Amino acid sequence: MKKLGLQSQEEVKEERSKFFHWFAQIKPYAILTLIPLFFTLLFGGAFSPVSNTDVPVLIYDMDGSNESRQLVDYFVEYPYLNIYESVSSMAQLEEAMLSGEALGAVIVPDGFGADLQSRSGAEVLVMQDSSNFMNMSTIMQAVSNISGTMNAGIRLKLLQAGGMLPEQAAKNVLSLSVVDRGLYNPTYGYLYFLFPGLLAVFVQQTLLAAATPYLIEKKQLLCSGPGWRRAFAEVAARLGSFALAGTLGLFICLLALSKVFNYPVNGSAGLILLVHVPFVLAVCGMGLLISAVFDDTADCTMFNMFLTIPTFLSCGYAWPEYMMPEAFKAVATHIWPLYYYANPLRDIIMKDADYAIVAPFAEGCLWFAAFWLPAGILAYVYKVRLLRRIENN
Repeated sequence: MKKLGLQSQEEVKEERSKFFHWFAQIKPYAILTLIPLFFTLLFGGAFSPVSNTDVPVLIYDMDGSNESRQLVDYFVEYPYLNIYESVSSMAQLEEAMLSGEALGAVIVPDGFGADLQSRSGAEVLVMQDSSNFMNMSTIMQAVSNISGTMNAGIRLKLLQAGGMLPEQAAKNVLSLSVVDRGLYNPTYGYLYFLFPGLLAVFVQQTLLAAATPYLIEKKQLLCSGPGWRRAFAEVAARLGSFALAGTLGLFICLLALSKVFNYPVNGSAGLILLVHVPFVLAVCGMGLLISAVFDDTADCTMFNMFLTIPTFLSCGYAWPEYMMPEAFKAVATHIWPLYYYANPLRDIIMKDADYAIVAPFAEGCLWFAAFWLPAGILAYVYKVRLLRRIENN
């Protein structure tokens, strides 16, 4: 009985060992496919609906005239604002703005109606929390539309009072009108703006998370001794499989965006691959270089996590590259390849950009990969030989 019990324990250990070995084999592919999908669903849910609506705005009507009440009604009816409270003093307004309860405020000064009637020029004070640029854009767009509507109504009445027929007055006043809030992201929503950049970061970080631990563990396989060519071919094949899994993960995320969140995914898969393939090659080069530097998987993982924010903020996606100093732009586009991927990916998905727009980014990323991929291989092989030399001594 004891012998059978010992055999059972050994079998359990063997089964556990097989399971952990199997899990270690599929873990990188799960990272490359399932983790991006998880974050796509998570962020998509957080950023939905796609419209940036119900921005809380306060109104302080100090005038109380018919004209000021009409202005207040315009703001109440505006679809993207939530006029949830009116205040009776500047102290209340200031407290609401500082506490974050309100992201904007409209102050109608005393004498507003009289200034409109006398045509001496009426003013309205608009305050906004500009720490959030999308809320700021929504408030400013509302102010622009409402002020334009009121101005048109006032001019229409003046022309009619001067004897012009209503139809002719309307043609003169409404000869030009703005009917859209903006191209590609008409509602100024977070989902439209952020997701192409987030997808680019997902591809970058998951590929590094899958490749660098594997490369660190396999350092001893690449050496100048017998079988090193076979070992190198094995590592190259594994990196290729990681690249294919990452590509699959990208298209799964795009499918989820389209089907779950009704995100308008434009452009062709061919153009996406045109910028995706050079980027994967470039990231593989950077992964080889990072793996050559780090010997501990945990330290390497922390460094990879650190790369997320600085690479995203410096790639020209949120802060355009033409506003960067030339020296910084040169450094940012030569030490990390995300610039060549996030920006064209956004243009393809959101704008249905054509080959002429995408090709320069793909070419730039190919040049990047042409330098850093061989540099990464050389650094990795050098580090392996160095470690082997240390062990032999």
